Amino acid sequence: MRSYEFPYPETEQQTVVSRFGGIDCRTHPTKVSLSRSPDMQNMICDQNDFLVKRTGWRTQAQFNAPIYGLFAMPDGIGCAVHAGAKLYFRTPDGTQTELCADMNEAFSQSFTVKGVLYLMDGKTYRAVRKSSKNTVWEAVPVSGTAYVPTTTISAAPTGGGTSYEAVNLLTPKRINTFIGDGTATQFKVDATGLDETAVTAEVNGSAVTVSAVNRSTGLVTLAAAPANGNGLANVSIAFAKTVSGHADKINKCRFAGLYGGKNDTRVFLSGNPDEPDCDWQSGLYDPTYFPDTGYTRMGTDASAIVGYLKQYESQVVVKSGGAQEATSYLRTYMMADDGSALYPLKQGAQGEGAISSRCFAVLNDLPLYLSARGVQGVYGTAVAEQRTIRSVSDAIVPKLSQETDLQSACAVVFEGKYYLAVNGHIYVADGSLTEENGDPAWFFWVNVPAQCLAVLNGHLWFGTADGRLCRFAKSEEEHAYLDDTAAIAAYWRTPTMPLSDWSRFKTVRDVIPTLMPHSRSGATVKYENENGVQLALSRNMDLFSFRTLDFSRFSFRCIPGAVTYRTRWKQHRSPLFAVRIGNDRPDEPFGLLALTIRWTQGQTVI
Repeated sequence: MRSYEFPYPETEQQTVVSRFGGIDCRTHPTKVSLSRSPDMQNMICDQNDFLVKRTGWRTQAQFNAPIYGLFAMPDGIGCAVHAGAKLYFRTPDGTQTELCADMNEAFSQSFTVKGVLYLMDGKTYRAVRKSSKNTVWEAVPVSGTAYVPTTTISAAPTGGGTSYEAVNLLTPKRINTFIGDGTATQFKVDATGLDETAVTAEVNGSAVTVSAVNRSTGLVTLAAAPANGNGLANVSIAFAKTVSGHADKINKCRFAGLYGGKNDTRVFLSGNPDEPDCDWQSGLYDPTYFPDTGYTRMGTDASAIVGYLKQYESQVVVKSGGAQEATSYLRTYMMADDGSALYPLKQGAQGEGAISSRCFAVLNDLPLYLSARGVQGVYGTAVAEQRTIRSVSDAIVPKLSQETDLQSACAVVFEGKYYLAVNGHIYVADGSLTEENGDPAWFFWVNVPAQCLAVLNGHLWFGTADGRLCRFAKSEEEHAYLDDTAAIAAYWRTPTMPLSDWSRFKTVRDVIPTLMPHSRSGATVKYENENGVQLALSRNMDLFSFRTLDFSRFSFRCIPGAVTYRTRWKQHRSPLFAVRIGNDRPDEPFGLLALTIRWTQGQTVI
């Protein structure tokens, strides 16, 4: 008689996710590393490599025009807000003062030198500085306070002399110095066709009377002959000579890069649409002086300069690319024999050009910029070699490439993370979390309508197209997990897992998430397989707290330790399986420490 053999029960196995990385949109969901996710939103890794829901943002002020720029003040107190055609100074307590009303209604950028905030909006190069009494901030065109160069020195009354300083593009004013001979009253300056503005003169530092000016010839007549200078220049004459288009070369610039070799001693401006392949360098520690000889053309005007990056003791100039020319140039510093500073250029390789001038930033010593094919990183200064500039955003390129109007994207580095904002989305690169290929881990956020970003007083701020000035909350703040009044929908999804064997069905017996403890929190777990999505469990996971006491969801849990629970929901005959866990409830934090999946192996897939 043949005996009956009972089948052995399958051994229960488990898959545990306890370390979390970023999103991976490039790899097929079945091939994504277990620590990464093919689909997540509004999550970020904490310092201890576990996932938490991002904090929300709150509207701090409402303007009646789009916000085009947001800038920290040089003294760190308050900020400047460019809204529509107006520029405001906003104090930390929210008091706002209008500084000017003739700003260009376009995105603006800034830099700070010697306690002055310089703004570039493509229309007027402007300085935001303390008033003469050092009591209030004021915004003035730099052309009105620009450095006046001494273009010629030690000239004879009849002219000549030695060229000294180049003409300042920002101002028509110039100074010539002469050596008086004791008899001459007429002095020939180094320009003709002088402006109608007043011509002034000094002898040995004291003002003297100008009796006549022949503006067409540049001949200036003094009321009395200055004393003999005995070989030393004792006469100075100040006049103005406007050269058409000079001021616009600087006023139309849109961005800047500070560089001077070992120190940031000079400012380089570019972004002028009339001369897209050109930049201009300032005087030494003086952003009000741009010599008319201090310009550099890089490549052709078919490819525009888009931005600057500092790399060690060099400056990398990045162009838009295309036109069969180099996309990057390396600027270095050297001292000429006469003591003047020189900034030679080295042409780089042809590669991915930049697309937005507002996305240049440095993350943990790695210079980054946005191209049409993702975020690029600059590794080293050998710009002529391939792979010196390469993508650091392969994981998000499929999603990022679908965004429209990348030219309007903006970025900022805050607390070791690179935040890239475009079309209501934010792509976050975590510089402290590195993936297998060496790239930073990336995260994806939604419902953040930022069109300009800034770090102010230790917080991340942004401005919107409808005039809202907003600030991200810190996790310890009251109502930190609301976008104004809206709930934040955050979730993380596992890769699509074969659970060790692609050829056999599996029965998922349990999913056990381990969550961070919060006075009010919860999680929704969903199973995903070839048949779609099934809700396994939505559960509150609160700690008892008088501050958030709600009898409708009363909890006796008091110990602030990790919170683990079981879904107790089986999923039968699944060759492939995924779990989605998240929280979309108003004003609730959420943190995922680990996820355990218990399963058994079944029959072979037919």
